[in-house]
Amino acid sequence: MSTEPEQPAYQNYPAMPPAQASPWGQATPPGAHGLPYGTQPPHGSQPVPYGSQPGYYPPPGYRPGVNGFAVASLVLGILGPVGGLVLGLVFGIIALVDIRRTGQRGKGLAIAGISVSGVWILLVGAFLVVGLFAAATDPDRASSSSYDIKPGQCFDRPTTSKGATVTVRDCATPHDAEAFAVEPVPGSAYPGLTVVESLGSRKCPDDSDRFLTPGLNYPDFAVHYLYPQESSWSRGDRSVICFFRRADGFPFTGHVKDTGLPYTADQKRYLDAVAPYDKIVDEEYDTATWSEEREVVGRSVAVLQKEIEVLKAGPWPTNAESAIGELVAAKQLELADRQRAAAATDSDSMDDALDDALDHDGSEVDLTIRTALHLPAR
Repeated sequence: MSTEPEQPAYQNYPAMPPAQASPWGQATPPGAHGLPYGTQPPHGSQPVPYGSQPGYYPPPGYRPGVNGFAVASLVLGILGPVGGLVLGLVFGIIALVDIRRTGQRGKGLAIAGISVSGVWILLVGAFLVVGLFAAATDPDRASSSSYDIKPGQCFDRPTTSKGATVTVRDCATPHDAEAFAVEPVPGSAYPGLTVVESLGSRKCPDDSDRFLTPGLNYPDFAVHYLYPQESSWSRGDRSVICFFRRADGFPFTGHVKDTGLPYTADQKRYLDAVAPYDKIVDEEYDTATWSEEREVVGRSVAVLQKEIEVLKAGPWPTNAESAIGELVAAKQLELADRQRAAAATDSDSMDDALDDALDHDGSEVDLTIRTALHLPAR
């Protein structure tokens, strides 16, 4: 009569029950505890996880669980910045180490979590780099630079940003610009961009006339200005800096004042024709009440009529004739607008008429004429 073989007897400690037969109907596999077939490990030894020793196989039907770190890595990776980018990456690495040791499932989840977290880290890094670059080149960053420049000083300054750094240079070496005036901005509170820009556009051209030698032409240079923005105002920038820059943008050597040339007859005639108009328009800006402004506007009508007569009289150089004709047509429209403003009975009507006059002042055509006559821009 045959019987099933039993496990050899095992001497237990008094508190332990007798050893039982293998629940799977087979001897412990070799290598599982470093013991030969048919023997049990000593009491108190640690079990060896499935798959951790070569030649060991789990019992029939056994399915290891999914590693929790692998799941967490994928979830955190999908959540991206909300879930914690670094944790998603770290948990994925921990999961791969655990899975190799324990034989658990979830290797694909861990790899996916690492990959998604890595992509998020790259995207966030790129976003930060772009943000820093944008902040460094933002035109409205002015903000970050203060200007302590005196008249007569030469300097370099890129034109790509309003907040570009200013570097003072020796005027005897190539440089971008030369300062010729500093106009203080009145008041203790920041007056706004419109006010500081208006101050520069009105004051700097007049300052340039006083800085340069009267009666000489400086055709290669244009007037520019730096003005404080609200952020730099709080750091003490309270002045508009007027400066010259070459019209073509190239660096130059020496002082602008030393480059003057005598005017030709045509150049002088054109400047004499438009100068009275420029002067009376500046006077309009300096009035305090609308009735004072209307009085100046009334006088500007006769000044504008005279300008039109001189422009129409000619003759002008061939390359300027067409543009002069366009300017005369624009000035005739402006004359009608100014006559309407001078006859206004309230400030709103006068302002509406002057807005129309500004649209017809021919400033763009004036620039064309100055280029043709080799004169600096106004």
